[in-house]
Amino acid sequence: MEDSKEENKENCYYIYIILCENNSYYTGITNNLINRFNKHAKGRGANYTKFRKPLKYLSAWKVESVNIALSVEHYIKSVHKKVKTMFVENNRLLKTYYIKEMKSKKKDFDSNISIRSISKKNIEYINNILSSI
Repeated sequence: MEDSKEENKENCYYIYIILCENNSYYTGITNNLINRFNKHAKGRGANYTKFRKPLKYLSAWKVESVNIALSVEHYIKSVHKKVKTMFVENNRLLKTYYIKEMKSKKKDFDSNISIRSISKKNIEYINNILSSI
């Protein structure tokens, strides 16, 4: 997996969407996808996943700072599940929609930020690791 070495870097953050057992989505941020999912699975990740068992990652995106991660997470949590599903199905759309939203709110928003989608293949790889733990 090409991102495995970068997963443990403190200066790299991921925004992710998890599918929960009641078919709901949970969105969060982390600097280590595997450790974070394990916390969710053990009921120590978030109140939401404590009561709604997490099943697998649906999608994830990599950004350069915690501030960007928090802003993108907030944006994803503010949109309807249909839009989240669209981001899961075509993970490259998140950056376009996020930048458009931020530009409408902040005239001086720097749209040169890096939001890199994690490939479906790498998400599948991570989910396979998690299912074997």
